[in-house]
Amino acid sequence: MKGIQGLILGLGVGLAAALFNWAYMTRATGDIEAVAFVGIAPNKDLDIGHVLAEEDLVPVAIPPLPARRLKDFAYLYADRASIIGLRVTRPVPGGSLLLQDDLRPPPPRLRFGGQPAGNTEEIAMFIPIDTRTIVPSLIEPGDTVSFIVSAPTPVPGGNPLSGENPTAPASDGAGGPQVIGKFKVLAVGNRLTSVEAHRAYQLPQSQENILTISVKLENGRLEPKAERLWKMLEATNFRQVGVILHSRDTSQN
Repeated sequence: MKGIQGLILGLGVGLAAALFNWAYMTRATGDIEAVAFVGIAPNKDLDIGHVLAEEDLVPVAIPPLPARRLKDFAYLYADRASIIGLRVTRPVPGGSLLLQDDLRPPPPRLRFGGQPAGNTEEIAMFIPIDTRTIVPSLIEPGDTVSFIVSAPTPVPGGNPLSGENPTAPASDGAGGPQVIGKFKVLAVGNRLTSVEAHRAYQLPQSQENILTISVKLENGRLEPKAERLWKMLEATNFRQVGVILHSRDTSQN
């Protein structure tokens, strides 16, 4: 009997302690000031391109503990002046937090062409490169490169039906590697900007073995250096080529 009484007494003391701790934590939490983040007013649904105004924003109180991590993704209400006048880059429904990704500029696009000058047009050409001989991350769009292309070696008695070309000579009759260029780089694989900026957009890097270069189309034909490069690629069955990176202080010829 005494054992049962002791058990009941112990449970009562434990319950009382738990209630005391709960009351203390509730009171202590109430004394801690929450952190205000920028939210979108409930009656405001923002479309892509909307310019943020003061009346679009409301404070959203967040408890201190989760607010520590939220600071890496959202904006403090105290700093709202720094974002007023910026455009949202994706739809933001009313009543939601404004996240940094909502104002992040969209990833860059492949840009070339522009207004044709007479019968000359800028086009993009894709070139397979040998990534074993270069460091692709050191090449950035806007850089100037030339290509090292080895002339095909004649194969005595080659069978044309097998896909071999026994008589394909180099364009200048030499058998050594040739340098063809210069060309402006438009993209390295799917990367259209620097490595750091590409990572900031949280985009994966792919197809680094393909360089996209700027080429001129003159009267419906490739400019001479581009035509020569393409013929060499065809003669080698589009074998990957080497790359020479020119100084960024040197203008393209």
